[in-house]
Amino acid sequence: MYVLNVHHSREHMHSNDYATAQSLMVSVTVSSLGAMQLHFLEPGVKVNGDHYWNTVLLNMLLLDIRFVFGDYYVFQQDGAPAHRTHDTVTMLQ
Repeated sequence: MYVLNVHHSREHMHSNDYATAQSLMVSVTVSSLGAMQLHFLEPGVKVNGDHYWNTVLLNMLLLDIRFVFGDYYVFQQDGAPAHRTHDTVTMLQ
């Protein structure tokens, strides 16, 4: 599953001109069952707390997590500023 998603995502990346971006931001859900779909963020997007919550979490990562695990899971993330905003932390509790 992981390899197929990486291959599919690379095709998607080239078809949307992501290959010319100077940097690339990718989010993925990883568990003991493997990795879910890779999510490529638009080149140049500023990931602040609002974008992280509304785009990355609600429309990407949490959908993947809930599809596989339902409502029973432990969610972990690093200490990036967008991950630590008051709104994000409050909504994830």
